Amino acid sequence: MTERSALRPGVPAQTGGDVLAHRALLYGSRREFLLTAVPFLRAGRRAGDAVVVIAAPPVAAALREQLGSETAAKIEFIDAAEWFRGPMHALASCHDRARADWWPRGRLRLLAEPVWDGLTPLETREWKRHDALLNVVFAGTPTQIMCAYDRAALPAHVLDAAARTHPELAGPDGAAPAGRFTGPAEFCAECDAGPLPPPPATAARRSFATGGLPALREFLSAEARRLGLPEERTLPFVLAANEVATGIVRDGGGRGSLWVWAEGGELICDITDPARILTGRFAGYEPPGGPGHDAEMWAVRRLCHIVEIRSGSRGTQLRLHVRLA
Repeated sequence: MTERSALRPGVPAQTGGDVLAHRALLYGSRREFLLTAVPFLRAGRRAGDAVVVIAAPPVAAALREQLGSETAAKIEFIDAAEWFRGPMHALASCHDRARADWWPRGRLRLLAEPVWDGLTPLETREWKRHDALLNVVFAGTPTQIMCAYDRAALPAHVLDAAARTHPELAGPDGAAPAGRFTGPAEFCAECDAGPLPPPPATAARRSFATGGLPALREFLSAEARRLGLPEERTLPFVLAANEVATGIVRDGGGRGSLWVWAEGGELICDITDPARILTGRFAGYEPPGGPGHDAEMWAVRRLCHIVEIRSGSRGTQLRLHVRLA
């Protein structure tokens, strides 16, 4: 089911069947959704699990009504619009909360319905990757995750991805193996297929090498102000780009190039390392303590909205996206 099973610090020891179960609930009506979701939540309460629902308020209200006030009061409800602000934000926040609040109480039983409206093509692709990465981040943990998808409202490509990123499909009669499940490494490789578009001719460019990082940080801060990045987001952006540049100077080719521009409501920063090739499919997605954990890239991804990486014979290109608004 998963590609990794070693427990990480902060994760309780497993017993019996306490292993990751990651299921997609593809429903055609609210009634069909409730017939599967309500028993899933009730079973969690009977088992003493930490039960969490991340959904839109109308969905949460329907669940509360079916569960009854006594049961619903023992379930944590989170507004989906607040939670699903960005793929890496949601992934890291879920792991943080599980380690700090949910796993200490036992198993985690999570019902979530992501928000797919109003996304750019890049965001849509990264949310699909998020579903695949749940199999990596929560491997070897006492966690049951059910992700809900409205067949009547969502486009076919989102439903297709759901069937490929979840090892099991859920329904009123229980769970069944997903016949089209694709391993996370393969799915992520598909997400990263093809080169990134080149920076526009108007992008500001800067080269850097050993000893030049202070000047690079000044350049990044100035460009962020010029391109309209709010002050409270400037420091995280500069820290993320500086972390990447530091890694290139220390561990890569010793020098690199950087481009900065604004496009589509985002501040974008391209950083290239002409010498280093990255081989891991999950660079920066492994949580702290995992066998493939890259602490620097984990931090970089958390500081940005989205980070794209392309790596091959010509070196490595990292594209950092930060929302302007």
